[in-house]
Amino acid sequence: MWVYRIHGTIFRQLVVMIESGVLQQVPGTQGVEIFPFIRKIDLMSSNSYILSAEKQIAWIDPGALDEQIDSMARVVIGMLEDRPRPVVVYLTHAHMDHCQGIGRLRNNRDLWPVILAAQEAGALALEAADPDLTLCRLLGRKMDRISVDIRLLCSGDMCRDVRRDLSLGKFVYSCQYRSVKVPYGPTLDYQTIPLNGHDLLEIYSTPGHSPDSICLRAGRLLFTGDLFFAPNSGMAGAYGWSQSELLKTIHRVLWILERKNILLCCSGHGRTVNADTAWNTLRSMYQDVKSLQGLEEITLAWARSTSAYAQDMMVELERLLSIILGRLLYVSHVLEELEEGGEADRLRSIMDLEAIEELFIEFQRFALELKGGHRIDLDLVHKAGQIIAKLEQVLGSRELGSVLDSSLLMRAGRIFNDYSIVYRGFKPNYYATDVDINGVLAGVLEQIGFKPYEDGEIIQADSYEDFLYALRTRIAHIDVLDGADIELESGPELPFVRMDVERFSESLIDLLERFCVSGARKIMVVPSMVSGWVSIRIVALDIGCRAPLDPQAMRFLERAFSSCGGIIQEYASETGCGVQIDFLPCKSF
Repeated sequence: MWVYRIHGTIFRQLVVMIESGVLQQVPGTQGVEIFPFIRKIDLMSSNSYILSAEKQIAWIDPGALDEQIDSMARVVIGMLEDRPRPVVVYLTHAHMDHCQGIGRLRNNRDLWPVILAAQEAGALALEAADPDLTLCRLLGRKMDRISVDIRLLCSGDMCRDVRRDLSLGKFVYSCQYRSVKVPYGPTLDYQTIPLNGHDLLEIYSTPGHSPDSICLRAGRLLFTGDLFFAPNSGMAGAYGWSQSELLKTIHRVLWILERKNILLCCSGHGRTVNADTAWNTLRSMYQDVKSLQGLEEITLAWARSTSAYAQDMMVELERLLSIILGRLLYVSHVLEELEEGGEADRLRSIMDLEAIEELFIEFQRFALELKGGHRIDLDLVHKAGQIIAKLEQVLGSRELGSVLDSSLLMRAGRIFNDYSIVYRGFKPNYYATDVDINGVLAGVLEQIGFKPYEDGEIIQADSYEDFLYALRTRIAHIDVLDGADIELESGPELPFVRMDVERFSESLIDLLERFCVSGARKIMVVPSMVSGWVSIRIVALDIGCRAPLDPQAMRFLERAFSSCGGIIQEYASETGCGVQIDFLPCKSF
């Protein structure tokens, strides 16, 4: 059973699900049948739905994959052999993953003629082969011009109740246009086309995900296109996306769910959902959409840049998680040697090493497929987002935080958070203040020398739990900078600079650790004024003539220091090599 609400009244109804690949009755109709093709969610192709009715075969979104289209075409051909009638393809919107297969359908003589119906803005885009509104440019695909037979919800017919004759091949049907006012202001424009004697296909204007987005109702089924995915990362901010229209459309669809006695929503991607779930999802989605202000435009350039960032980010995460896992296994090993086997086993169970390795292997496989031309940048952007979400759950364990150096977990958390923000179409948070760079550098070096334990804590522990905690903390603390001579050169008073101190300190410690791991044992930190900039030179005096950073590490650090207000570049002189980080001085100095 599930609960359905109408005007505050609660009704209980049997759960009815739509089964993929099976011809079945459309709830709430007299003789209309549906054959769904429901796919796993991806960017390649949408779901498809075929409605078999007395007066037409309505094919909602043919998708973009040849095998999907051919499979569905065989079903339609069987329906036509049983009873000839018009085949009308309705597009929920003109994004290429929903409609690229139109040409293949029209070339199938057993289906001829196929009538294409699209909302007015989508029809114009298809006929002009618009690479932006169809998202072909973003998804790295080409699409030929497509002629549209029926323009749905034409602007000239809206805002007034009119009735027109609609020609579907040899058949002529009466089509009615209507507009209604829904709560909170927005107008809902829709039109109706006959399916059976008393059953209508209602087509609603629901822009937001794109200007041409529509929803269709047959009986108690509502076909929602990509409405539920409209706030998703990589889609919110794409060409044609509109926050204001999407907020209005959420009100419109809530009204449809309530007033039209909808049982199930059939989405353009993924499984169907019952009306109660759809209602709650849309209510939550409204708040989410309201927060999407200041988004970057999701373009091909954005996808390429974010894909490159994702690849560098995953290399850094793999390096960082290798350190974290190594520390965890080391602590477990030492505890076992100290005959604390139970605690050692418990610590080893905190993180699933094989599962983490598989996530990185999966990403590397995607990256190779991208280089081979079998994936697009947006695929990789989404895959990185999925993996980040899974890794974040693993590192979110409270037990892990009680074992390892918190700075390692904070760095991983920063990477997770920054990518998640970029992935959503925003820029990472930047909390800048005007600071004295000499004081900041002194604070960083003091932070480097901090030990998270007291030498006497293990012996003086009051309980066994306190003893284990102190023992774990002592074993886990490995000072990578121990043994390196890091010297801050004192100099003249410098202008204040504007920076995010927390990000800068974190990035500088990361940089110093990389130098030490590369073999540096003498490192000078030299602040000064250089050509009108406040500069910090990190110079390694004993590791040869090149800075110990490969191109990938430099790209990662360029982004890290940029996000705190600085610019990093390689530096070399007669006395050593390293990097130089520059900040613009504050004008108030």
